[in-house]
Amino acid sequence: MTRISVREALDDTERKACIAIRIEVFCGEQNVSRDIEFDGLDGACRHFIALDGDRPVGTARVRSLGNDVAKFERIAVLKGDRGRNAGRYLLEAAIREAALNGHAQATMHAQTYAKPFYEKLGFRQEGAGFMEAGILHIRMARPLTYDDRNPL
Repeated sequence: MTRISVREALDDTERKACIAIRIEVFCGEQNVSRDIEFDGLDGACRHFIALDGDRPVGTARVRSLGNDVAKFERIAVLKGDRGRNAGRYLLEAAIREAALNGHAQATMHAQTYAKPFYEKLGFRQEGAGFMEAGILHIRMARPLTYDDRNPL
């Protein structure tokens, strides 16, 4: 097993791999319909891919909401690769890129079970839970700082 690496998914092969991961995790494991999962916003987002060597294991997308806010969405890691820090590396890359692109805040709709994971990365819950795609979610946010541009 190699260390997980993360980069922006820029070519068709990597974009298709991100979609395949989302289908497996969200549509396959969590029974989210493809109509909900593929909301027509992918073209307006930056996509990140986590790799174990050359094998895609995770993905995340970042969408600018304007007003200096970036929304982190569609964060997914293949079941057999969870617990290997792929999710953390994906979020760290997304945080860094959002900060470098001038965003002052990051927000997300997180599945409630993942709240402790996101809290370790500086996110805090805002408001009560709500249903999205048939799954209980919470809104979470964190400021993006100068230090996020160049983490240690």
